[in-house]
Parts: sequence; structure tokens; C-alpha cells
Amino acid sequence: MDAKIRRVVDWFCRIYLGGIPQLIKDETAFLSFICMLAGTEALGGYLDPEASGPSANGQRFRDFVTGYFPDEYHQHASDLWDFRNGMAHGFSPRCFALTHHNSIHHLTKTRDGALILNAEDFYAAFLHAAKSYFAALSCSQELQRKFMMRLESRAGGSFAVGFVDILDEGPA
Repeated sequence: MDAKIRRVVDWFCRIYLGGIPQLIKDETAFLSFICMLAGTEALGGYLDPEASGPSANGQRFRDFVTGYFPDEYHQHASDLWDFRNGMAHGFSPRCFALTHHNSIHHLTKTRDGALILNAEDFYAAFLHAAKSYFAALSCSQELQRKFMMRLESRAGGSFAVGFVDILDEGPA
């Protein structure tokens, strides 16, 4: 696998897979869902970098859910995309009820019909999906080609956290 791909996978694992569990506590559990949805969208973007148009991001997200998340999430792919939109644009879980430390209620419904997502269980599914995708990526030239295409595009790009050199060129 290309060193660029390996570096991005390593950073994804550090930032998302390593960082999200630290958010699953009373004050920040809500934010953990936003991160899991953003991570799902990021990985979905590598599946079809040539797709464009207003529905491309949603289709890639749904394809990632149905392709890599555990089976029990497949039927919820469209609702999860709607959930992503609600969380990203208005901090609204829409048709989901969010909780943590309540595994027994994960993927059950509230009295008013909202599907319950438990943060730890949703994280486990996200982790499973990421690991499944990375395993497929490591042995598929086609997935690697698409990954590089997305990585080198303005819509994709890489991500990392570290020091940034700022050149002080003095007054203009």
C-alpha cells in the first residue's frame, strides 16, 4: 500500500478511532456521535471519488454503511444520512434518541418512535466498519486507486494534527 495511504489510515486511527472513546462521557457523548458521523462520511468519500452532484455525499455515506457497517445498520443507512445532516447542520438528532452507557436499549425504539443509539454500541459498529474497510483497502488495488484519487482531490485531501510552520516575512 502506498505510504500516503498508510499515513492517512494511521491518522484516521489516531484521530477518530483513538479520540472518540474519550468523548463518550456525560458532557461530551453528544459530540461523539458527530465525530462518528463525520468519520463515516470521510471514509465513504474514498469509495467513489468521481461521484459528483448534490446527492453524491449522501450516496457514498449510505454505500459505506451498507458495505462496511454490521448488518443491523444497513436498513438504517438513509436515516443515518439524515441523522448526519441534522447533527452537522443543526445539532439535531432528528429521528434518533441518543444515549450512552445504555447498551440494552441500543437500536430499540422510544415510546414516540425514535430509534435509540447508544454511543458505545454505535462506536463499536463504526470501529468494525473502519477496520473492515481498511482490511479491504489493504488488498484491493481498485480501492487504493480510488483512495489516492480522493486524497489528491480538493474535495478529499488528507488530515492530520501537528505543528504548522508559520513563516514570518515581516510587514508587507
